[in-house]
Amino acid sequence: MKKEIIPMAAMEQRVIDMTTAQKALVFALTFLLLGVGFYYLRYKPQATKIESLEAEISAQKKKLDELKLAKTQAEKLEGEIAKLEEEFNQLVKLLPDQREIPGLLGSVSKLAAQSGLEQVSFLPQPEQMHDFYATIPVRVELAGSYHELGVFLDKVSKLDRIVKVDSLTLTRMKQPPKLQVGCTVLTYRFVDKPKAAPAPTKKK
Repeated sequence: MKKEIIPMAAMEQRVIDMTTAQKALVFALTFLLLGVGFYYLRYKPQATKIESLEAEISAQKKKLDELKLAKTQAEKLEGEIAKLEEEFNQLVKLLPDQREIPGLLGSVSKLAAQSGLEQVSFLPQPEQMHDFYATIPVRVELAGSYHELGVFLDKVSKLDRIVKVDSLTLTRMKQPPKLQVGCTVLTYRFVDKPKAAPAPTKKK
């Protein structure tokens, strides 16, 4: 059975014969079908793609912000490390090396004499090793007045190298105002960590 093909003129006549309400309904349905077709065929795929791109952009921006923050923190940390290294190097300069120790201890002995103190004994003690420095203690026995002791301690504090007076004891002598002074003079030297020996090469 053949389908009846309605001529275009007949279709136009049918539309002309429709009431205003029918024409409005036809136009509304036509626009609705066009709108639905546009939404599913063009808009929805584009909207999905746009949402995907927005999510990717947001993720990339978050990653970029994290990298910028990490870079800022790394630069700040590098600055702090550089500052600490500079401070460490300045402190190391205050530590005498091995060659300076005898001369430095000799200077302490001279300062005691210049201050008017009588040197009773000057006994070097065993060196004490620490992480990056060594302590060189010397047990010193002196005799003199409070004023002479004060002058001596002041002179020691002004030395170019770090020298510390520790374990200070004072005992009255029979001839006042003389005092018997006992103390440990500490100086320090920087210790380089030994370099690791190279691994032995295997013989072929």
